[in-house]
Amino acid sequence: MYPEGTVIAGKYRIEHVLGEGGMGIVVAARHLDLGSRVALKFLTAEMAKHASIVERFMREARASAQLQSENVCRVIDVGRVEETGIPYIVMEYLQGQDLARVLKSQGPLPATTVAEYMLQAIQALAEAHAVGIVHRDIKPGNLFLTERPNGKPLIKVLDFGVAKAPTGPQDFSLTRTQNVMGSPGYMSPEQLKSSKVVDARADIWSIGVVMYELICGRQPFIAESITELAVRVVTESHPALPATLPRGFVEIIGRCLEKQPAARYSDVAALAAALAPFAAGGQDSALGASRALRGSTQLSGSQPVVAITSPSTSMPTTLGSASGVSEYQPGRRRGVLAGVIGGAAALGIIAIVMLTRGGGDADTTRGTAAPAPPLPTVTEPAQQPVEQVPTPTERAPLVVEPKPAVESVPVAPVPTAAPPVDGKRPDRSVLQKKRPLPKKKPTVEDLSDMRK
Repeated sequence: MYPEGTVIAGKYRIEHVLGEGGMGIVVAARHLDLGSRVALKFLTAEMAKHASIVERFMREARASAQLQSENVCRVIDVGRVEETGIPYIVMEYLQGQDLARVLKSQGPLPATTVAEYMLQAIQALAEAHAVGIVHRDIKPGNLFLTERPNGKPLIKVLDFGVAKAPTGPQDFSLTRTQNVMGSPGYMSPEQLKSSKVVDARADIWSIGVVMYELICGRQPFIAESITELAVRVVTESHPALPATLPRGFVEIIGRCLEKQPAARYSDVAALAAALAPFAAGGQDSALGASRALRGSTQLSGSQPVVAITSPSTSMPTTLGSASGVSEYQPGRRRGVLAGVIGGAAALGIIAIVMLTRGGGDADTTRGTAAPAPPLPTVTEPAQQPVEQVPTPTERAPLVVEPKPAVESVPVAPVPTAAPPVDGKRPDRSVLQKKRPLPKKKPTVEDLSDMRK
């Protein structure tokens, strides 16, 4: 269909075929201007006739383009072949093989290796779930094993939102019809009933099936037809896992394969936290999944804050919903602190006034106030402790000694101005004249002299 040397869109020269299926074909190509290698995925001519298939194909491109995780196969471009109108997606070129081929060539994998691979896949799913994308087709064939520049293994999640056509009459690793979203052998019970109502917990079921298969070398539910497979998935328990497997790992797979979505892990971050102890560097991977799922916005301070009330002080306390650590709000704390101190000071002043008026049976003995239990205080980080103010009802009465009487001194009357006459003010010189001295009371000698 696309022979070697064919140039697509005037810039991608096809080199060789990487893989082919019932719905499409993937080829290796090289960018003519940049010289970099890419992978081109085309729909087949038959599938391109169906509008729903084309839309599903483009949905993969849009979904993958939204995700920035290193565990997602990066989409570079999209387009249509000019001559035929067949759509294609340009993706990063990966060297390695998917886990289906790894399992076929190496056999069952150790639990530690499975945990490491799944933790990487979960980081990609966490970012997808955070933006409302449910993969719905997680299986070993869509988990590609490649290497980082330092040689460490790297898992890439492929095919977001694209179903595959069958390759054999009894191969339930692939979808049977264009109307089925996902691969029946890895689909959850609710997805087998209706693919339109599934949520992120359907991907958790699929992760459980993949882990079971990588550990045991076969899927947990095997049947001769899709109908029989669906019945077993909905009604039967999965076969027992090897006895040599760590008990905790067995419990993780069992919880992923719970029939009811509510009984599984609430999200992939919780699943990652459970898997972390079984893989090297698992704690870092689990933390990365948690950040990706909840968005680094919550851990950077923009997450919603839940207010709770302390039963002892009835003062609100803020808790970060993600970290669970008290969030310090300087303005709010200082306002509460000022209110407590101001209220206590006012009560203290009222008590002093009441005691000075002689009210109550106060003890007038001079002495030191008895110690009283402090009021509840609010601690503010990086500040000096607040002085505790005793309550007025428990403060010892103050002793007020009477002040000595002050001798009164007569004050000479101040002359006042006479009222104005005919609207004119009197002469100020009159006011400055001295008043005549009172006449001296006559004595006996004065009377004698007067008789003479």
